[in-house]
Amino acid sequence: MIVLTWMLRILLGLVSLAWLLTVLKILSQWRDPDWTLTPKNPAADPGISVSVIIPARDEGDNIGPCLDTVRAQDHEDLQIVVLDDGSSDATGRILADHAARDPRITALGGSGEGLPEGWFGKPWACQRAQAAATGDWLFFIDADVRLDPAAVSRVVAYGEAHGVDMVTGLGAMGMETFWERVLQPAVGGLILAGNDLDAVNDPAQPDKNLANGQLIAVRRSAYDEIGGHGAVKQDILDDIGMARALVAGGKAYRCLRMRALFSCRMYTSLGEIWEGWTKNLFAGMRYSWGNVAAALIFTFLFSVLGPVLVLAGLVGLVGAEWLIWGAVLSVLLQSARTFMDIRYGQSVLYGLTHAPANAMVMAIIVHSGLRTRSGAVTWKGRTYKPGA
Repeated sequence: MIVLTWMLRILLGLVSLAWLLTVLKILSQWRDPDWTLTPKNPAADPGISVSVIIPARDEGDNIGPCLDTVRAQDHEDLQIVVLDDGSSDATGRILADHAARDPRITALGGSGEGLPEGWFGKPWACQRAQAAATGDWLFFIDADVRLDPAAVSRVVAYGEAHGVDMVTGLGAMGMETFWERVLQPAVGGLILAGNDLDAVNDPAQPDKNLANGQLIAVRRSAYDEIGGHGAVKQDILDDIGMARALVAGGKAYRCLRMRALFSCRMYTSLGEIWEGWTKNLFAGMRYSWGNVAAALIFTFLFSVLGPVLVLAGLVGLVGAEWLIWGAVLSVLLQSARTFMDIRYGQSVLYGLTHAPANAMVMAIIVHSGLRTRSGAVTWKGRTYKPGA
């Protein structure tokens, strides 16, 4: 018993130290975080041709506002290609209206049915859309993305200046409902915790590749060389797959912080959040139950254990020592969360839900694994059978 007690003390001490170092790192990067791209960065040569490509399936609420921000870009040589992927809502009508008012827009239609064997929906939509693109750079974005007017120019300029063939980034999270504000930061925090951008952008660590399909800019020549979206045709995480395909082909890419350049409201309800992350999380863990176990242990130790010990101490289930340990852990994790919420302009009140939110994320992770291994996940009216 004495040995177990000391082992637990050492574990709690290490977790507390890790949280303390995290708080210090946040404060040290407060004004100038590494790997950050903003509208203040240099603009691209106006003569570089860029094609913004948007696959849209049932995006009637999003496609209009998205196109408004794309049409407002400050880059001159701009083509806009939008594929209506068999939408059953007003997407096609809204797209046609924008195309009639802006000659830069190429509006494409698709049945949205009968995917070719071996293809998933989004890669197939992107593959068809890019066939109409003429730019030296292909700028893929989702319909729920909102771009700052400087986004296209600064991203392409970064790629040209640093000699990389793909630039992707992490934008601001658009959140409006209660469940978005509770769960989205928790999932985002888990992803960032496992993906330090120093490692992600290190060519010597290809296993750390990270990309964000909300915004991917890729040089046309490099895209064609790897076979376009054919390289990721059956990949639930086609964005990370694209990064891995480029790296495997000897190409360089960068993943940057781009909160000032774009935002994205991924999901609008608890149901969408649950289904969306069910589709993605097990794939993001490379279909490995070992990685799932590691994620669950990590999340429990760093985000749930402290408040659990406090609660257990308050109701008399554990002694004063463990209550104090829980209080220390809780103060440190809430400090880190509060500083991040302030930096990103989020309400600090929702940061108080950090522990229960992470407990729910643990449940989504398990559900993602079980659903995927049972044979299929669903999204946008399509059913997929992911493979490792």
